[in-house]
Amino acid sequence: MKNYYLDETKIKSAQKILEAETETIGRAPDLVLFRKEILDSLKETKGRGKIEKLF
Repeated sequence: MKNYYLDETKIKSAQKILEAETETIGRAPDLVLFRKEILDSLKETKGRGKIEKLF
């Protein structure tokens, strides 16, 4: 097992959002992977389609 030094302020802020102590650390890798999927998808669609003002 490996030890990590994490920014306590960021951890506490995330805990407030998620309303769970243990879940905060467990969800972090999922959020990083999800972010990468979104960014990869945006890169693939860059330049395709148009932005349309709806209102």
